[in-house]
Amino acid sequence: MTNRTELIFLGFCERAAYVRDGNTNMFKWNVLGLKHVILSNIFPLNLNGLSIALAIPSDVEGGQKLQIADEVGNEIGTINLALKEIANPDVVDASLKQEGALMLVMKHGWTPAFFSLREANMVVQQPGSYLLKLINEESSEVIGNVYFAVVDPPPLTAERIAAIRSEPQAYKAVRIEVGCKKCPKKFRAYAAIERSDKQEKDGWYWYKDIPAQFVCDCGKTIIDLTTIQRNLHGLLGNRPLGDKELSFIPMYERTAIESIRTSVSLLLKSHPGEEVLQKFIEENPILLHQFPAEQIFFKPKILTFFVADFAIVTPQKELILIEIEKTNTPLMKKDGGINAALSHAFDQVRDWLLVVDDHRLAILDSLGIDKALVSSVRGVVIAGRDEGYDAKHLRRLKGTDFGRITFLTYDDLLFSLDFLVKRMGSL
Repeated sequence: MTNRTELIFLGFCERAAYVRDGNTNMFKWNVLGLKHVILSNIFPLNLNGLSIALAIPSDVEGGQKLQIADEVGNEIGTINLALKEIANPDVVDASLKQEGALMLVMKHGWTPAFFSLREANMVVQQPGSYLLKLINEESSEVIGNVYFAVVDPPPLTAERIAAIRSEPQAYKAVRIEVGCKKCPKKFRAYAAIERSDKQEKDGWYWYKDIPAQFVCDCGKTIIDLTTIQRNLHGLLGNRPLGDKELSFIPMYERTAIESIRTSVSLLLKSHPGEEVLQKFIEENPILLHQFPAEQIFFKPKILTFFVADFAIVTPQKELILIEIEKTNTPLMKKDGGINAALSHAFDQVRDWLLVVDDHRLAILDSLGIDKALVSSVRGVVIAGRDEGYDAKHLRRLKGTDFGRITFLTYDDLLFSLDFLVKRMGSL
């Protein structure tokens, strides 16, 4: 084979796996999030959760050295690629190669390949434009460009905290430690749903109170902390890909979900009033986890016309208005028709939707919701229990298309918690 140095940079991706194609002995790449712009709430950013995507020519052989550096030449790391042809490879074992090195390269043209940076320990100190260069003894060649940008998360308001607490995989605290490789000086900061005296006694600084810059004792390391100071709370809602310097405290363990499930079950058996149910859900918004949330509002006003029980802004740019009724609200007549009490709840939500349709901008403004975050509005009615109704009638009721309104019973909330407990037990 003829040696060649050319590679084509395709981008970075969040996940890449070389997997079996169906029930055959052939393999394919499953790729998620291929991009040239990488967004992060904070910097420094460790790249160990990413993979780099390259196109390899058919006649490549030997080693390649790939450098990532900023536009003035400050290097953040290099990747050494050793590509070698194998005669009669055992293709069946390709998926078992954790390093992803054994793969089929076509005889002509270019073949895509993805290389994990999990062990590379590359850290981008600052946002900006970075170049990818092929380095050899005589010269270097730029083969690509990637841009790292800061994205500011929503502020940690009461509505945002409620949304985080409704997410089963969210975190109630995140900690970051940065330091110098030449001297022992370290700096540690944390963000959380609530400030913790214990964390601070253990040497962790509340992220809002940290200085703008870390300077080590030997003077070799200077790190800009402004994005951590501004945005560390953004990691409470979702775990970033590069998290080698980060540690997380989960919002919920399995036992916590089980405890909430038991409490809900006991509460529902007592047939509480709507105000008691409202308060319980406010204190345990995990009950609304089937509605992914960016913000959750308690008792939001629909101008001067109505008051909903809950409003949720979802990542899909929906505004969901929720009406809760009593647990003993009658759902159906004996013949399976909708009972008047349940019909009244639907009519109430329809009235909300009509007002929102007529005054959307005014309502969003009154709630402090950016109009760009809402493209559609729908309603939800939660009422009654499953017990005591004909199974066929109940299935028909729950399967009825109510247009922009979804219907759930309190048993549906219980079943959803059961599913969470089972899923967390299988992790």
